[in-house]
Order: sequence, then C-alpha cells, then structure tokens
Amino acid sequence: MYSEPSSEKLTRAASLGAALRPHAGSEGSLASKAWVAYGLAIAGTLFALAGRWLLDPALGDHVPYSLVYAAVALSAIYLGLGPSVVSAALGLFGSLALFVEPRGSLIVSGLADFAEALTYVGVCAVIIAAGETNRRSKLRLKSAHEQLELREESLRLLNADLEKRVAERTVELKQAETSARQLGAQVLKMQDNERRRIARELHDSVGQMVALLSMDLGRLQRSAHFDPQQSGIVSDCKSLAENVMHEVRTISHLLHPPLLDEMGLPSSLRWYIDEFSRRSGVVTQLEIAEDFGRLPGDYEIALFRVVQESLTNVHRHSGSKSAMVRLLEPPGSVGVEISDQGKGIPVEKRRIFEAGGAMGVGLRGMRERVEQLGGTIELRSSDSGTTVCAILPISAADRPAASLASTEE
Repeated sequence: MYSEPSSEKLTRAASLGAALRPHAGSEGSLASKAWVAYGLAIAGTLFALAGRWLLDPALGDHVPYSLVYAAVALSAIYLGLGPSVVSAALGLFGSLALFVEPRGSLIVSGLADFAEALTYVGVCAVIIAAGETNRRSKLRLKSAHEQLELREESLRLLNADLEKRVAERTVELKQAETSARQLGAQVLKMQDNERRRIARELHDSVGQMVALLSMDLGRLQRSAHFDPQQSGIVSDCKSLAENVMHEVRTISHLLHPPLLDEMGLPSSLRWYIDEFSRRSGVVTQLEIAEDFGRLPGDYEIALFRVVQESLTNVHRHSGSKSAMVRLLEPPGSVGVEISDQGKGIPVEKRRIFEAGGAMGVGLRGMRERVEQLGGTIELRSSDSGTTVCAILPISAADRPAASLASTEE
C-alpha cells in the first residue's frame, strides 16, 4: 500500500503548523512596520509632554520627566528598542525645553537639574533594557511555542500514519490467519476424505480378496489329500489369511470407522474403545449419556480424532494401565475428556503447548481440528496423570437437525 514519504509528511506538517499559528497581534504588526512604531512612540511622548504641560501650573519645574517615563515604558514594552530610545530622547529634550529653567533652552544650568536629567537618562536606560529583555523573552517564548505546535502536529501526523500502518498490518495479519485457517481446514478435510477412500479400498478390495483367499484355502484343505505336513502348511496359510483379513478390517476401521457415518459418534467410540482395550491392554471406560444423539459430521470426526490421538498417546507414552473417556454436554457446547493415571507430561512440553507451540503432529492436529470449529482444547498434566479436554460450541438447533438427518437415512 502507498505510504507518503516522511519528508512529505514533515512538509505537510510544517504547512499545517504554520496555518495553526495565531495571527500576530498589535505588537507584531507594529514591530513589523518601523514607521508606525516610531510614529506611535513620538505620539505617545508628545501626549505625555502635553499632559505634563497641563499639570505645569501645579508642578512648576518639579518632576519635569514624570509622565515621560510612562511613554518610554510603553514604547519599550510594545514598540521595541529604537522607538523607545527615540521616545526617551524626545522626552529628555522636550522636558528640558518646556519644564526646566531657563525654559525654551536645552541648556542645564544647575547641578540639581543636571542630576535630575542624568537620573532620567539612567531610569530610561533601565526601562528600555528591561522592556527589550521582556520583549525578546516573549518573542523567544512565542517562537518556542510555535515550534512546539509544529512538532506536535508532525507527531500527530506521524502517529496517525503509524496507526494506519498498524491497522493495515492487523488486517493483513487477520487475512493471512483466516487464509491459513481455511487452508488448514481444507487439508484436514482432504485428509479425512483420503482416509475414508483408503479405508473403503482396503475393506472392499484387499479385504474381499483376502476373504476369498481364506475361503479357497479352506476348500483346498477339505478337498485335497495332503499328508500331515502339507495339511499343516495349508492350515497355517488359512490362519494367516484370516489374521490378515482381520487386520485389514481393523486398519480400515481405524482410518475411518464406518459406524461414524452410519450410527454416529457414540457407536463408533464404543467400537473403537473396545478394540483399543483389546489390542493395547489399557483398560478403557466410556462414559456417555444414552440420549447423546447425532452431531454434525465435522464435529463427530473432530471429537473421534481427539479420542483416537489421545488414547494413542496414552498407550505410547503415559505408561497408564487404565483410561477414561467422557463425552460432555455443557450448555451450548459439546466436548470430550480423556484422562489417564500415567506419568504425565514434562513441564517444559506443557508450557510449550499452553503458549500455542507444537508438541508433535498428533497434538497439533487435534488443536487445529478443534480451533477450526471455534472450540478450545486444554491439556492438564501432573505426576498422577494427564487429562485432555476439547470443547466445541454448538447451537441447540444443530443437533436435532443432525439427528433427524441420521434417522431419515
């Protein structure tokens, strides 16, 4: 996806930052036009001199610079260094000419008048310096504030772009996860179909041929005249053929039990657990409600494979002499629980499984089957045994529909 370059983002941020800056007030406008600033300084000083002239009957030649200080201070604060200097100079000469004896002259005749004029110059210098310092501080503060606003805008744009990228990557990740889940579901479905096909071929083709071979050997044993050694060989061959026929039937049923399609999960589990107990020597019990009923095909296959893989692990790894299989029916869901009394699973492997890691093809296959149907699988293990619990959500309307379909068949 297109993402605008960082330089363009910063340029756009700078433009937006400039647009967001407040318009300069009267101070900025006056400072940007020197003639206006100087004119206002002169006008303010003349106004102060005029005020002092009005007070002259009462003040006489005392405090001749009193009102001029205010004009200098205002110029220093609002108009800048040059206008404030002009205001101070104009105030000095104007006061000397108008309010200091001899009036009408710019000459300071007395020591007191000279000291007062010198004091005026010193105070004005302090006022101008303080005003200039204050004005420069305000300008720096304003500039820093504008820079801060600009950086905030840049950060906001970059953050928005980052959030957009994260959202895009999240969508892509979810799409990839959905695609992987769909692919996993297709692989499992293809695997189940292939197992069903191989089971049917074994039962219908190899199984039938071995059955015919056993029948022919029986006829040969009854019809031919063999010596005892030859008769024993034929009998052994017939026994081997019967064993092969039984093994082919068992393998066919393990690949895909025909009872799973014909009678449902309870019947296929009863057959499988009886056969597992007989072949493995692990005494296995099945706990199931009599009215359990049918489930959708995907659910029955998933739960059967969880039981099949779990019991295989019990036989291979746990060392347990017994096991328990329970079909569960929590509200709004269905599940299966397989427990044993074996040596348990090492803590490291349990942590890997709980963190979503793989512990082997069998457990990974169980998890994929359960998660494809929106369910969860839990593995609990200790030194006293292991329990595998798989829960699948199912609506109340799904089960009667499945049961009705099974009954009509």
